[in-house]
Amino acid sequence: MTRRVAVVITTVAAALVLGTGAASANERPFSASLAGNATLSPTSDPCVFQNNETASGTGTHVGRFTWSSEEFANFCVNPNGVAVIGSFMMTAANGDLLFGVYTTLGEFDAAGNLIIHGTYELDGGTGQFADATGSGDVDAIGFLTPGLPVYGSLAGTIDF
Repeated sequence: MTRRVAVVITTVAAALVLGTGAASANERPFSASLAGNATLSPTSDPCVFQNNETASGTGTHVGRFTWSSEEFANFCVNPNGVAVIGSFMMTAANGDLLFGVYTTLGEFDAAGNLIIHGTYELDGGTGQFADATGSGDVDAIGFLTPGLPVYGSLAGTIDF
């Protein structure tokens, strides 16, 4: 009987230790908003444009940041819009970097602007964000007017 009690106690203790580790994860809500401009460049594929965006914004856990992204926008996948894959870097005010990738789909509205929705995943960085992970939704609007203004937001989670 003593051996059985010892096994149960050991099993419960192990479960508590493992449970505590999982509960101590630093996953927390994450949101950011940004405003900037796009720079479209043709590629060798007439359907695909390279788009580099620069912006600034504010976000939870990063504060004020600057944004740079490189994406490839395929305008032939959907005749009413665009499919986009991209990567981004957020530079916090203290210089720490946060890296991520995103996949989105966009539809043209009645005014000819792109209304964009998709998902992001965080995949590391520097400083406090060296091992950052997380995911969530991306929403944006891209205006096809001079300067190609872009406004966007991210909403989801971050763990660092």
